[in-house]
Amino acid sequence: MKLIKQILESVSCNMFSPRRCSFESITGNADIKLIINKAILSERPVNVLLMGRPGCAKTMFLMEMMRRLKNSYLIVGSNTTKAGLVNQLFEKQPKFLLIDELDKMSRNDQVSLLHLMETGIISETKVKKTRQLELISWVFASANNTERIIEPLLSRFLILQVPDYTFEEFTEISIKRLDKEKIGNHMATIIAEKVWYELGSRDVRDVIKIGRLVDNIPDISLIIKMIKNKR
Repeated sequence: MKLIKQILESVSCNMFSPRRCSFESITGNADIKLIINKAILSERPVNVLLMGRPGCAKTMFLMEMMRRLKNSYLIVGSNTTKAGLVNQLFEKQPKFLLIDELDKMSRNDQVSLLHLMETGIISETKVKKTRQLELISWVFASANNTERIIEPLLSRFLILQVPDYTFEEFTEISIKRLDKEKIGNHMATIIAEKVWYELGSRDVRDVIKIGRLVDNIPDISLIIKMIKNKR
């Protein structure tokens, strides 16, 4: 009976515990993957902010969590004013709140988010009517910089700096991403090299854009040159 009880307790724990995220699609950043998973599995909320330049996989971390974690909800900071952060929280009541582009979120929404993280309560008053909800959420967010994030909100986060890719990592990721565009390794390698050295970009999204524009290897230099001339 004791063994059966232990098995049932283990099964029950696994059923209601959040799943770890493998982040297999993200190259490197083993330490960040470890910290995020520890935050996901923590008994009390640990809020994590991923900082870094565009194209360093911040959004990919959030997308992987959205796919893997039940009761998660992803929002884009620049769009919250349209739907209203408070309305979204009342409607979705997520355990894991994922925010891309936190630095583009309006100040009012940042204040609402701060209140949630500090008190576990969201409230709204309209036409002399107030609604209120207790909500415990783990917040994972991304931002390019902290300039537009209010200081009290920033202090609630564990801030992790996501480093730029090395050239080798950038090339490896470019090959994988362009393979989905049906572009062979040789052409993908050339595109990655020219984007890195000639365009001076560290954003894999630039690789994908150029990959979709070119039909052959000579096209690569032509497109790169045109883009540089328009900057």
